[in-house]
Amino acid sequence: MKAHWNESPKDGYRLRPAVRRLVALAAWALLLPRLMADVPSLVLIQSTPGRFEIAAVDATVGHGVAALAEEAWRLLEVPLALPDEFPTPIFVRVLPASDRASPSAPFRAGVEAGGIVSSRLRADAATPPIIRRMLVQALLVRIAVARHGVTPSLTVPFWLEQACAGWWETRASAAQLDALKQISARQSPPSMESLLGWHRGIDDSVTNLMAAIWLLTFFQSESGPAEEWPTLLLRLLNGEDPLASVAASYPGRFNSAEERELWWQTGYHHVRRTRTLPSLEAADSRTRVRSLARFVFAGPTEGDMIVPLPLVLARASEPIVQAEIARRAAELTKLIPSLHPFYRNAGLSLHEAFVALAASPKTREAAGAAFEHDWRDAVELESVTRAALDALESGADVGGLRPGSLESK
Repeated sequence: MKAHWNESPKDGYRLRPAVRRLVALAAWALLLPRLMADVPSLVLIQSTPGRFEIAAVDATVGHGVAALAEEAWRLLEVPLALPDEFPTPIFVRVLPASDRASPSAPFRAGVEAGGIVSSRLRADAATPPIIRRMLVQALLVRIAVARHGVTPSLTVPFWLEQACAGWWETRASAAQLDALKQISARQSPPSMESLLGWHRGIDDSVTNLMAAIWLLTFFQSESGPAEEWPTLLLRLLNGEDPLASVAASYPGRFNSAEERELWWQTGYHHVRRTRTLPSLEAADSRTRVRSLARFVFAGPTEGDMIVPLPLVLARASEPIVQAEIARRAAELTKLIPSLHPFYRNAGLSLHEAFVALAASPKTREAAGAAFEHDWRDAVELESVTRAALDALESGADVGGLRPGSLESK
């Protein structure tokens, strides 16, 4: 059963829904002769448009991969500076082990004709750790293709793949992050040079894995308005020399190999000791709340369209809409305690709008308006705070306060 909507989608797409669908179909047309020969009928699952499309013989496995794909995008959006969507999605195919096209390794990502990124996953190896690594590798390849095009130099550093998978796991589970901190306190980190040169199959130790997570954390913590980490990320994915890339992306941090290692060793112990508050950052909270308030349903003809929240609430009595709102309300209930203070009110008002299904249309409309008001306030507060902090960091005068002082002029 589909909910159809008569309103036009909001502006902001790089590709109109119908065009995006044609692009995806054309991409599949290029892949299908190679991917679907002699294979039983596949279940096709699409995540948010422009992100992932999964094809699997076993629907249960396919939906499991799709759920992890959504989680990957949410938790890696900030460290990898992911866009809202790519022009074409990442195509994932889950293959039975007996399939002749199934990779010998648990998974394999590659670039097809036209810069289409695809990944094959063996169904018998589809455990959460393997799926995480597969999705991370595919995301890194997709970023590389999006920024550099298809070139022979494209590279996915092994340490970065492991670090992103570890970042994802420790951010999805607070217990895993606590365990990482406890174990790391008893170990000395390897050198930055050895970590950046870490290759698959060479010293796959737990020490290297944990240090890779902290190295990713460290690079982000050292990045500021100059966007040192995003710059380094693109250089690494372009296959540039890693140590030279670090020096070029983080100018002034060190003048010799010895100073570089001291910079890293000091940073390692700092980031592992930093207390992590039981809340999301402002950017993460904004992304989570925005995704829960953003509804995409099938259009009146073909293609998907974004449906404004007030219209969704007005049609909340329809079974498919009611079920989706109930699902999001349950997710929001778990999310609210961890929201950043900037977005706490917006999360609460959105939850009130979701649970007002039995209320009158006027009450639901008022609840939706309250959320829109709280959302605008939250975005403005985050923007003003970030601008003030950036100004203080650059040495500017902010509201009568001098940098480094709490005394007004």
